[in-house]
Amino acid sequence: MAEIFPFPNPLSNSATNAHDLQTAAGPSGGSDMDNMLQARARIQKVLHELDRLTGELCQLVIEG
Repeated sequence: MAEIFPFPNPLSNSATNAHDLQTAAGPSGGSDMDNMLQARARIQKVLHELDRLTGELCQLVIEG
């Protein structure tokens, strides 16, 4: 059986990330900026869920 390594979550504070995106887009970012922030939030949600599931899987393997 393959060894399972927990996947570290390299994401930093989402408020900092949002600020960085707004600064990069400049004053005319508008709806494109909103779309990017919404997409980023969805991606972060998926990554957090993947992290949670990976933790559960690791626990099952340890108990197994």
